[in-house]
Amino acid sequence: MRKYQDGKNILKKDAVGLSFVKKKLKQEIDRDIEECLKKQQKEIDQIVDDLYHIVKSKFKSIPDFQIFVLKNIELKSVS
Repeated sequence: MRKYQDGKNILKKDAVGLSFVKKKLKQEIDRDIEECLKKQQKEIDQIVDDLYHIVKSKFKSIPDFQIFVLKNIELKSVS
């Protein structure tokens, strides 16, 4: 939930820059931002749940999954 709050704070700061916008329109923008953030958070939560279930069904334990990740990770440096 922390990410949701961070996103909300960032967007609120951006909305303050819209001080020239009428109060009613600003309230609509705030409502739209809130709805968008809630929708995004639900989508993120669903992806996390889906990944959890996929990992749980494919691997016997968390250490098995960790070993799989370590064996298959590729690190590339940008120069």
